[in-house]
Amino acid sequence: MEKFIVLAAMKGEFLAHGGNVYENFQMMGYVEAASPFDAVRSFFDNPQFPLDWRDVRYMWAEPLRDDESSGHYGDFDRIYIEDLANQAKRAAGAEPSERGA
Repeated sequence: MEKFIVLAAMKGEFLAHGGNVYENFQMMGYVEAASPFDAVRSFFDNPQFPLDWRDVRYMWAEPLRDDESSGHYGDFDRIYIEDLANQAKRAAGAEPSERGA
C-alpha cells in the first residue's frame, strides 16, 4: 500500500482578486491504496467530508513520493465521476446512465 494525494477538477472556474479566471482544482485528501485508481475509488466510495459530486468533473491521485513519474496524473489518468457512478450502479445491479447526462 502506498499513500496518495487525491485531487479534483471542479466544474466552474475560479475568479482571482486580480480579475483573472483560472481552472478550479481542489486537493480532496490523502488515501492509502494500491494504485492511483484505487485511491480515487476509495475516496469516491468514502469521501472524507460532505461533497456534492455534481460539482466534480474528474479526479486523479498522485503518489506521495519524489520521482519523475509523479505529478502527471491530472494530465494522463483522469477518472471521471460519471464513470465511477456508473461502475457503482453496475455493481448494485442498476442500469448505468449515459455519460454527461
